[in-house]
Amino acid sequence: MSTLEEQVSALALRLQYASESDELAIEAAVLAAASDAQRTRPANLPDYIRAQTPEQVAETRAATLRDWLDLRDQMLATSLSTAEVAARLGISSAAVTKRRQARRLVAFQLKGDWRYPEWQLHRHDTLPGVAEVWQALPLTVHDALNLARWFTLESRHLGATPLSLLEAGEIDRVVDAASYVGGS
Repeated sequence: MSTLEEQVSALALRLQYASESDELAIEAAVLAAASDAQRTRPANLPDYIRAQTPEQVAETRAATLRDWLDLRDQMLATSLSTAEVAARLGISSAAVTKRRQARRLVAFQLKGDWRYPEWQLHRHDTLPGVAEVWQALPLTVHDALNLARWFTLESRHLGATPLSLLEAGEIDRVVDAASYVGGS
């Protein structure tokens, strides 16, 4: 039998492609996985450190998954489909796909569909600097959604959101900051 952590990780990956009704079942499965976990305290854990119970671990993981679902819903509400981006830019869907593949458009995949944050579109083109910053970020398939969100989060290093600095024309500062995301 796999560990609780392995079970939760597998369920988190399944969430990327789950239907709305399956999401609740997956969340319930995360909580149920705690009952299958061993309840032994690691031998090398000092007495003054309180280990979380499997139930606490499962609840924390479930809360994390709920937060991820909320993030996904927020990003989905403010993003466009390939066809919508094509119409806004006045190009074909194939051209949008080529730009995405070349990392010239910020995109993330949800349930098999590519989504494009609306904030990157500026008139009939993309906001200057978006492609350079997106290419500087350490993109992997599993974190594209969070990386797309990075543009809209306040940065202590930058003193503003990367998006607001791009809008102000400070492309080099944002590209430099992007190169440090994730320790890259």
